[in-house]
Amino acid sequence: MGIYSRDYLRESTPRFSSGGDGSVCKKLIIVTVVVFLAQFLFTTTETVQIFPGEYRQFKVSVVTSWLQLDPQDTIHGQIWRLVTYAFCHARDNILHIVFNMLLLWWFGKTLEIMYGSREFLLFYLTAAAFAGVCFIALALRVGNQSPAIGASGAVMAVMMVFAMHYPRQVIYIFGILPLEMRWVVVLYVFYDVFPVIRQLGGQQPLDNVAHSAHVGGLLFGYLYKKYNIRLESLFSNFRRNQLRRVGSSRKIRLYRPTDDVGEKANMESQVDAILSKIHEQGEASLTDSERNILNEASRRYRDR
Repeated sequence: MGIYSRDYLRESTPRFSSGGDGSVCKKLIIVTVVVFLAQFLFTTTETVQIFPGEYRQFKVSVVTSWLQLDPQDTIHGQIWRLVTYAFCHARDNILHIVFNMLLLWWFGKTLEIMYGSREFLLFYLTAAAFAGVCFIALALRVGNQSPAIGASGAVMAVMMVFAMHYPRQVIYIFGILPLEMRWVVVLYVFYDVFPVIRQLGGQQPLDNVAHSAHVGGLLFGYLYKKYNIRLESLFSNFRRNQLRRVGSSRKIRLYRPTDDVGEKANMESQVDAILSKIHEQGEASLTDSERNILNEASRRYRDR
């Protein structure tokens, strides 16, 4: 598209970058391509009954089976599928992965430079998970057990945030038709929301596209930009709170024995007797045992 070489785009980039240079986009694309190749390399043969008494053998990708977003497997504990499905793509349609990776690079690189590499990575993965949750929610609602694969949900979130930053950025559809980003996103919203409404109304899907995941990605991108969410800060605060909570619980367990009422009373009586002895006979009269009691009492009072 050549959008990165335009002066007005470079000058309008917000100045809150934290070191993004497009490296995360490159790595996401590389990992996705590697997984796509692995989908072809690691396969197994399954025999499926087509008609009564008629069976047919199919080559099934083991990698796809492990990583795809299967609603039942996911709700029964295999939650990694909420992210891993975004790295798989249809083996019989090369345009599926090509189109998603081109969009990720065209729009994601700019966002990574703006937000920083770590924030963009968290954004991309969280968007994929959010889109996956939306897909599963609709699948359970309408009773559809078909799994989903593809980065489209996360890519839609990237497109939404980019469009909210640069609504008048012009791109060329099929290299010919000029269209501003805001209208591109509007078209995607209509394209994806209508099939979801049809399914909620009890109609059968018109294609094999996971429109609900697209809608989830668009929604997540909108919320992320509108409310200025920063996932890196959220995760950092959560980790600090957990560490603080663990440290606090350890202190309670460590000093709880010193709060025993009987032991406290016994310690105080011993200290009183030793102090009386010092008053009457002097400090030199103390035994080693009595000195140890005083030191222990002093430590406990100090810690308390």
